[in-house]
Amino acid sequence: MKKIMITFFALTISLPLLTSCSSDSESVSGSNETEKNYSHSAAELELLDEVNAYRVSVGLNALQIIEHISYKSNEHNEYMIAIHDVNHDGFEERKANLQEVLGAARVGENVAYAYSSAQSTVAAWVNSPSHKANLEGNYTHFGASIKMDADGKKYYTNMFIKK
Repeated sequence: MKKIMITFFALTISLPLLTSCSSDSESVSGSNETEKNYSHSAAELELLDEVNAYRVSVGLNALQIIEHISYKSNEHNEYMIAIHDVNHDGFEERKANLQEVLGAARVGENVAYAYSSAQSTVAAWVNSPSHKANLEGNYTHFGASIKMDADGKKYYTNMFIKK
């Protein structure tokens, strides 16, 4: 029985994971933080290109990259790696920051874990109703981060805003 439980646990944690979150709300006063710069990796730019290619393929506008959104996405990836969990913890704080710093009227977020490529991540999001809703949402700008943990597993955070 113990071997079966260990095998089940190993299979459970090795499967790719997805979660999504979005919110429309009035601006909330936040941290007085200023806009942060961010240098995208080639993989992150590929992810953003895949998201825009999908949006355009279904008749939606392409989104513009804002480095600050990717900076906040990267902070969330660092948090998820530190606690070894894929989640939306702190979404309300990230949303409030994007409202205050960028004037966001609407904020959405998709996260994923353990996908090997931008294409497989976006394909998984398209096949999940809540993620697809964010991909197809009424947004104008976005950002993303991909960060690898010590075991070589990738964490993805893709955030969307409407200005």
